[in-house]
Amino acid sequence: MRWWMAWLVVAAVAVTGCPVACTKERPRVFQLKGEVGSRGPDFAVALYQTVGVRMAPGNHLTWTNNGDVFDVMVEEVRRAKVSMNLVMFIWRPGRASDRMVEAMTERARAGVACRVMVDPFGSAGFEAEVKPKLEAAGCRAHLFRPLPADENLARNHRKVLVVDGRVGVTGGLAIQDEWLGNGLSEREYRDTNARVTGPVVEQMQQAFAENWQETTGELLPPEDFPTLAMPVPGLDGAGEGWAAFVGSTANPEVTRAERLTQLLVRAATKRLWIAQSYFTPNGPLSELLQERARAGVDVRVLAPGDFNDQKFVTVAQRATYDSLLKAGVRVWEYQPSMMHAKTMLVDDRLVLVGSINYDPLSFNILEEGSLVLEDLDAARQMEAFFLEDLSHAREVGDTGQVSR
Repeated sequence: MRWWMAWLVVAAVAVTGCPVACTKERPRVFQLKGEVGSRGPDFAVALYQTVGVRMAPGNHLTWTNNGDVFDVMVEEVRRAKVSMNLVMFIWRPGRASDRMVEAMTERARAGVACRVMVDPFGSAGFEAEVKPKLEAAGCRAHLFRPLPADENLARNHRKVLVVDGRVGVTGGLAIQDEWLGNGLSEREYRDTNARVTGPVVEQMQQAFAENWQETTGELLPPEDFPTLAMPVPGLDGAGEGWAAFVGSTANPEVTRAERLTQLLVRAATKRLWIAQSYFTPNGPLSELLQERARAGVDVRVLAPGDFNDQKFVTVAQRATYDSLLKAGVRVWEYQPSMMHAKTMLVDDRLVLVGSINYDPLSFNILEEGSLVLEDLDAARQMEAFFLEDLSHAREVGDTGQVSR
C-alpha cells in the first residue's frame, strides 16, 4: 500500500472510529456487465462512458506488420515538416535503430522538431549509444522515469510515433532487430502495427503530450495539433473509419486498459479473434471469454508457443487453457518465433491494435495505448492475416496439449 493511502486509512479510523471493513456492501472486482453493440452509436457511446474517449470518423488505416513497420516509419519521418514525436518502450542499438536514427537526425538538422522519449527499463544501450547521436543532430531525447535503484514497475509501455500531428504509427513494435524480417524465423518476431491518418491522430498526439509533459514539464506547441480536415471518401485513399486512441495509466483500482479490453470482449456477438503476446487473463476477463464462447461467439486466441521472450509467462499462459477450452474457446500457439502482437477482431468491423497485453502489468501499472477502429476493410484484412498466422500455429487440444 502506498504510504499516503495508509495514512488516509489511519486518519479515517481516527476521525470516524469506524474500522476499515465498516460497510455492509462488500468490495467487488471490476467486471463489465450488460449488452454492448459492436458498431455504430451503440459501441461509440459504450466506449465513451467506459474510457472517456470519443470515436471520430474519417480515419484511414494501413496495416504494417513485422519489419515493414520500419519502412513506413522511416518514410513518414523523412516527410516530416513540423515535428516528429516518438514514445517507445524498447529502443536498443542495432540495424533497426540505425535506420530510425538516420532518418530522424536528417530531419532534425533540417529544422524539424524532434522529440524522443523511451523507457529505460526496456532500452538497454539507448542512453549510452543512441541518445548522443540524436542529441548531436538537435533531437530532444529523454528517458521516461529514469531508474533509481528503488524504482517500481510503473513504466511506459506505449509505442507511438506521430509525424506533423497528421500521421500516426502504433502497435506492438519495438526498435530492436528482432522486429525486422517477416516473423517466420526464430529471431524475427511476429507483430502487428498500423499507420493511421485522420482525426484520431490528435488523440495519439495527446497521449505522447501527457508523457512528454511529465518528463519535461513542457507543453507541445499548437502547431503539433493541426486542425485535421475531414477526408473525403474516395479521394486520396481516405477511409470512412471511425476510430479512437485510448491511453491508459496506472490506477489503484481499474485502468482504462482493463476497461477497454473487457468492453471489446463484451461487444462480441459473432466473432472474437485475439492475438496476445502475454496471454494471462485475470479472473474477470477469463470469465468474460468463457461467457462469450458459451453464448456461441467464435472465440479464438493466438498466443506464443515455446518461442517466448518471457519464459515464465509460458507457464502462466498454459495454466489458463483448461477452463477456456471447456467453455469452447479455441487456442493456438504460434510456432516459428515469438508472437508479439496485441490485437482483437470483434465481429465484422471492429479491430484493436496497440500495446495492451492481457496481463497484470498492462491492467494495473503500465502506461499503455491502443487504437480502436470500426472499418470493414481493415477488419477483412485483419481476418486474412490472422488466418495466415494460424497456418503457422498449432491448436491446443482438449487436454491442454498442443496438437502435433
